[in-house]
Amino acid sequence: GADIRVWPDAGELSEIDFAICWKQPEGLFSRLPGLKAVTSLGAGVDGILKDPDLPRDLPVGRLAGPRLASNMAAYVTAMTTLHWRDFPGFMKDQAARRWNQWAPEHPPVVGLMGMGEMARMTASALEALDTPVHGWNRSGKGPDTVTMHSGDRGLVEMAATVDVLVCLLPLTDQTRGIIHAGLLAAMKPGACLINTGRGEHLVEADLLSALDAGRPRRAILDVFSTEPLPESHPFWQHPRILITPHCASITLTEEAARLALESWRRVQAGKPPLGQVEPDRGY
Repeated sequence: GADIRVWPDAGELSEIDFAICWKQPEGLFSRLPGLKAVTSLGAGVDGILKDPDLPRDLPVGRLAGPRLASNMAAYVTAMTTLHWRDFPGFMKDQAARRWNQWAPEHPPVVGLMGMGEMARMTASALEALDTPVHGWNRSGKGPDTVTMHSGDRGLVEMAATVDVLVCLLPLTDQTRGIIHAGLLAAMKPGACLINTGRGEHLVEADLLSALDAGRPRRAILDVFSTEPLPESHPFWQHPRILITPHCASITLTEEAARLALESWRRVQAGKPPLGQVEPDRGY
Protein backbone atom coordinates (compact mmCIF):
# COMPACT_ATOMS: atom_id res chain seq x y z
CA GLY A 1 0.00 0.00 0.00
CA ALA A 2 2.98 2.34 0.06
CA ASP A 3 3.48 4.82 -2.78
CA ILE A 4 7.20 4.32 -3.47
CA ARG A 5 9.05 6.59 -5.88
CA VAL A 6 12.65 6.17 -6.96
CA TRP A 7 14.64 9.35 -7.56
CA PRO A 8 14.69 11.15 -9.93
CA ASP A 9 11.28 9.86 -11.11
CA ALA A 10 9.60 11.19 -7.98
CA GLY A 11 6.52 12.86 -9.44
CA GLU A 12 5.04 15.76 -7.46
CA LEU A 13 7.72 16.43 -4.85
CA SER A 14 5.34 18.07 -2.37
CA GLU A 15 3.60 14.69 -1.92
CA ILE A 16 6.71 12.97 -0.54
CA ASP A 17 6.66 12.72 3.25
CA PHE A 18 9.38 10.10 3.93
CA ALA A 19 12.80 9.80 2.27
CA ILE A 20 15.28 6.92 2.33
CA CYS A 21 18.71 8.30 1.44
CA TRP A 22 22.33 7.41 0.83
CA LYS A 23 24.52 10.08 -0.75
CA GLN A 24 21.44 12.10 -1.67
CA PRO A 25 21.64 14.69 -4.48
CA GLU A 26 22.66 18.21 -3.50
CA GLY A 27 19.66 20.36 -2.62
CA LEU A 28 17.23 17.43 -2.36
CA PHE A 29 15.81 18.28 1.05
CA SER A 30 15.02 21.86 0.08
CA ARG A 31 12.81 20.46 -2.71
CA LEU A 32 10.75 18.20 -0.41
CA PRO A 33 8.56 20.53 1.68
CA GLY A 34 6.28 17.75 2.93
CA LEU A 35 8.92 15.60 4.62
CA LYS A 36 7.98 14.17 8.01
CA ALA A 37 11.21 12.21 8.45
CA VAL A 38 14.29 10.96 6.62
CA THR A 39 16.26 7.78 7.18
CA SER A 40 19.69 6.64 6.13
CA LEU A 41 19.81 3.48 4.06
CA GLY A 42 22.57 2.19 6.34
CA ALA A 43 24.02 2.67 9.80
CA GLY A 44 25.91 5.89 9.02
CA VAL A 45 24.10 9.23 9.10
CA ASP A 46 26.98 11.69 8.62
CA GLY A 47 26.08 12.21 4.96
CA ILE A 48 22.57 13.31 5.94
CA LEU A 49 23.43 15.36 9.00
CA LYS A 50 26.06 17.44 7.19
CA ASP A 51 23.61 18.37 4.41
CA PRO A 52 23.03 22.15 4.72
CA ASP A 53 19.46 21.78 3.39
CA LEU A 54 18.38 19.34 6.11
CA PRO A 55 15.67 21.03 8.25
CA ARG A 56 16.95 21.26 11.80
CA ASP A 57 13.76 19.84 13.32
CA LEU A 58 13.33 16.95 10.86
CA PRO A 59 13.56 13.52 12.54
CA VAL A 60 16.45 11.44 11.17
CA GLY A 61 16.65 7.66 11.48
CA ARG A 62 18.85 4.86 10.21
CA LEU A 63 18.40 1.29 9.02
CA ALA A 64 20.80 -0.77 11.13
CA GLY A 65 19.42 -4.25 11.59
CA PRO A 66 20.85 -7.23 13.48
CA ARG A 67 22.39 -8.76 10.33
CA LEU A 68 24.40 -5.58 9.76
CA ALA A 69 25.82 -5.83 13.27
CA SER A 70 26.55 -9.57 13.07
CA ASN A 71 28.35 -9.13 9.74
CA MET A 72 30.53 -6.45 11.32
CA ALA A 73 31.25 -8.74 14.25
CA ALA A 74 32.27 -11.49 11.83
CA TYR A 75 34.62 -9.16 9.95
CA VAL A 76 36.34 -7.80 13.06
CA THR A 77 36.67 -11.28 14.57
CA ALA A 78 38.14 -12.62 11.33
CA MET A 79 40.65 -9.80 10.99
CA THR A 80 41.59 -9.99 14.65
CA THR A 81 42.25 -13.71 14.21
CA LEU A 82 44.24 -13.07 11.03
CA HIS A 83 46.57 -10.79 12.97
CA TRP A 84 46.67 -12.86 16.16
CA ARG A 85 47.48 -16.12 14.37
CA ASP A 86 49.71 -14.27 11.86
CA PHE A 87 48.16 -15.80 8.76
CA PRO A 88 50.17 -13.43 6.51
CA GLY A 89 53.26 -15.12 7.93
CA PHE A 90 51.93 -18.57 7.00
CA MET A 91 51.22 -17.33 3.49
CA LYS A 92 54.85 -16.26 3.18
CA ASP A 93 55.97 -19.64 4.55
CA GLN A 94 53.82 -21.43 1.97
CA ALA A 95 55.29 -19.37 -0.86
CA ALA A 96 58.79 -20.29 0.39
CA ARG A 97 57.80 -23.97 1.01
CA ARG A 98 58.88 -23.46 4.61
CA TRP A 99 57.41 -25.59 7.43
CA ASN A 100 57.25 -23.27 10.44
CA GLN A 101 54.96 -24.67 13.12
CA TRP A 102 53.81 -21.82 15.36
CA ALA A 103 50.83 -20.77 17.45
CA PRO A 104 50.31 -17.98 20.02
CA GLU A 105 50.04 -18.94 23.67
CA HIS A 106 47.45 -16.32 24.65
CA PRO A 107 44.47 -14.64 22.95
CA PRO A 108 44.86 -10.99 22.01
CA VAL A 109 43.42 -8.11 24.01
CA VAL A 110 41.06 -6.11 21.79
CA GLY A 111 40.00 -2.49 22.20
CA LEU A 112 36.80 -1.21 20.58
CA MET A 113 36.46 2.51 19.88
CA GLY A 114 32.71 3.02 20.14
CA MET A 115 30.17 0.96 22.02
CA GLY A 116 27.07 1.03 19.82
CA GLU A 117 25.11 -1.93 18.50
CA MET A 118 27.87 -3.11 16.17
CA ALA A 119 30.55 -2.87 18.84
CA ARG A 120 28.41 -4.75 21.37
CA MET A 121 27.82 -7.57 18.91
CA THR A 122 31.55 -7.60 18.14
CA ALA A 123 32.40 -7.73 21.84
CA SER A 124 30.12 -10.75 22.30
CA ALA A 125 31.75 -12.56 19.36
CA LEU A 126 35.24 -11.91 20.68
CA GLU A 127 34.33 -12.95 24.20
CA ALA A 128 33.22 -16.33 22.83
CA LEU A 129 36.90 -16.85 21.93
CA ASP A 130 37.98 -15.93 25.49
CA THR A 131 39.37 -12.67 24.13
CA PRO A 132 39.55 -9.86 26.72
CA VAL A 133 37.71 -6.81 25.39
CA HIS A 134 38.17 -3.14 26.28
CA GLY A 135 35.83 -0.41 25.10
CA TRP A 136 35.91 3.37 24.77
CA ASN A 137 33.09 5.87 24.37
CA ARG A 138 32.05 9.28 25.60
CA SER A 139 30.20 8.07 28.68
CA GLY A 140 32.53 5.27 29.73
CA LYS A 141 29.51 2.98 30.06
CA GLY A 142 29.19 -0.40 28.37
CA PRO A 143 28.51 -4.10 28.96
CA ASP A 144 29.66 -5.53 32.29
CA THR A 145 32.01 -7.90 30.47
CA VAL A 146 33.89 -5.06 28.77
CA THR A 147 36.58 -2.99 30.51
CA MET A 148 35.46 0.56 29.71
CA HIS A 149 37.44 3.77 29.17
CA SER A 150 36.45 7.36 28.38
CA GLY A 151 38.00 10.73 27.65
CA ASP A 152 41.16 11.56 25.72
CA ARG A 153 43.39 10.04 28.38
CA GLY A 154 41.27 6.91 28.54
CA LEU A 155 41.59 6.39 24.78
CA VAL A 156 45.39 6.63 24.92
CA GLU A 157 45.46 4.24 27.89
CA MET A 158 43.34 1.72 26.01
CA ALA A 159 45.50 2.01 22.89
CA ALA A 160 48.59 1.27 24.98
CA THR A 161 46.94 -1.77 26.57
CA VAL A 162 45.42 -3.69 23.67
CA ASP A 163 46.90 -5.85 20.93
CA VAL A 164 44.20 -4.93 18.40
CA LEU A 165 42.59 -1.47 18.27
CA VAL A 166 39.30 -1.33 16.32
CA CYS A 167 37.52 1.87 15.28
CA LEU A 168 33.73 1.43 15.14
CA LEU A 169 32.85 5.06 15.81
CA PRO A 170 30.31 7.23 14.00
CA LEU A 171 31.82 10.18 12.16
CA THR A 172 31.24 13.45 14.00
CA ASP A 173 33.15 16.70 14.41
CA GLN A 174 34.58 15.21 17.63
CA THR A 175 35.72 11.92 16.08
CA ARG A 176 37.12 13.23 12.78
CA GLY A 177 40.89 12.60 12.77
CA ILE A 178 40.73 10.75 16.10
CA ILE A 179 43.30 8.18 14.92
CA HIS A 180 46.31 10.45 14.73
CA ALA A 181 50.03 10.38 15.43
CA GLY A 182 49.63 10.68 19.20
CA LEU A 183 47.23 7.76 19.47
CA LEU A 184 49.23 5.57 17.10
CA ALA A 185 52.44 6.24 19.02
CA ALA A 186 50.77 4.89 22.16
CA MET A 187 50.07 1.50 20.56
CA LYS A 188 52.22 -1.57 21.20
CA PRO A 189 54.94 -2.30 18.63
CA GLY A 190 53.26 -5.58 17.65
CA ALA A 191 49.71 -4.23 17.63
CA CYS A 192 47.19 -4.03 14.80
CA LEU A 193 44.84 -1.19 13.86
CA ILE A 194 41.48 -2.05 12.27
CA ASN A 195 39.35 0.79 10.91
CA THR A 196 35.78 -0.04 9.93
CA GLY A 197 34.29 3.31 10.98
CA ARG A 198 34.90 6.05 8.41
CA GLY A 199 37.99 6.97 6.45
CA GLU A 200 37.93 10.44 7.97
CA HIS A 201 38.61 8.96 11.41
CA LEU A 202 42.17 8.27 10.30
CA VAL A 203 44.91 10.78 9.55
CA GLU A 204 46.41 8.82 6.66
CA ALA A 205 49.84 10.46 6.65
CA ASP A 206 50.18 9.77 10.37
CA LEU A 207 49.49 6.07 9.83
CA LEU A 208 52.19 5.77 7.18
CA SER A 209 54.72 7.36 9.51
CA ALA A 210 53.58 5.19 12.42
CA LEU A 211 53.93 1.98 10.42
CA ASP A 212 57.44 3.00 9.42
CA ALA A 213 58.18 3.46 13.13
CA GLY A 214 56.70 0.03 13.97
CA ARG A 215 53.69 1.23 15.96
CA PRO A 216 51.41 -0.39 14.99
CA ARG A 217 52.83 -3.44 13.25
CA ARG A 218 49.89 -3.81 10.87
CA ALA A 219 46.81 -1.90 9.73
CA ILE A 220 43.62 -3.41 8.30
CA LEU A 221 41.52 -0.74 6.60
CA ASP A 222 38.00 -1.07 5.21
CA VAL A 223 37.14 2.63 4.88
CA PHE A 224 38.96 5.56 3.29
CA SER A 225 38.65 9.32 2.97
CA THR A 226 38.30 8.91 -0.81
CA GLU A 227 36.36 5.90 -2.11
CA PRO A 228 37.12 4.04 -4.27
CA LEU A 229 40.70 4.33 -3.09
CA PRO A 230 42.71 6.01 -5.89
CA GLU A 231 45.09 3.70 -7.76
CA SER A 232 47.99 6.01 -6.93
CA HIS A 233 47.37 5.87 -3.17
CA PRO A 234 50.37 4.58 -1.15
CA PHE A 235 48.14 2.27 0.92
CA TRP A 236 47.77 -0.14 -2.02
CA GLN A 237 51.41 -1.23 -2.07
CA HIS A 238 52.28 -0.92 1.62
CA PRO A 239 53.52 -4.30 2.91
CA ARG A 240 51.83 -3.92 6.30
CA ILE A 241 48.44 -2.61 5.21
CA LEU A 242 45.57 -4.93 4.29
CA ILE A 243 42.79 -3.26 2.30
CA THR A 244 39.16 -4.32 1.91
CA PRO A 245 36.78 -2.21 -0.22
CA HIS A 246 34.29 -0.88 2.38
CA CYS A 247 32.59 -4.24 2.69
CA ALA A 248 32.99 -5.12 6.38
CA SER A 249 29.22 -4.79 6.77
CA ILE A 250 27.01 -3.86 3.83
CA THR A 251 23.30 -3.08 4.07
CA LEU A 252 21.40 -6.17 2.93
CA THR A 253 18.49 -5.62 0.55
CA GLU A 254 15.83 -7.73 2.26
CA GLU A 255 16.68 -6.56 5.78
CA ALA A 256 16.81 -2.91 4.67
CA ALA A 257 13.45 -3.22 2.88
CA ARG A 258 11.79 -4.67 5.95
CA LEU A 259 13.25 -2.02 8.24
CA ALA A 260 12.39 0.80 5.81
CA LEU A 261 8.76 -0.32 5.66
CA GLU A 262 8.56 -0.54 9.43
CA SER A 263 10.14 2.90 9.80
CA TRP A 264 7.71 4.40 7.24
CA ARG A 265 4.73 2.92 9.09
CA ARG A 266 5.97 4.39 12.34
CA VAL A 267 6.25 7.84 10.79
CA GLN A 268 2.74 7.58 9.29
CA ALA A 269 1.46 6.78 12.80
CA GLY A 270 3.08 9.90 14.21
CA LYS A 271 6.02 8.07 15.78
CA PRO A 272 9.76 8.69 15.26
CA PRO A 273 11.58 6.68 12.58
CA LEU A 274 13.55 3.57 13.48
CA GLY A 275 17.00 4.25 14.85
CA GLN A 276 16.33 7.93 15.46
CA VAL A 277 19.56 9.86 15.92
CA GLU A 278 20.38 12.99 17.90
CA PRO A 279 21.71 15.52 15.38
CA ASP A 280 23.65 17.45 18.01
CA ARG A 281 25.57 14.29 18.92
CA GLY A 282 25.92 13.11 15.33
CA TYR A 283 24.57 9.60 15.97
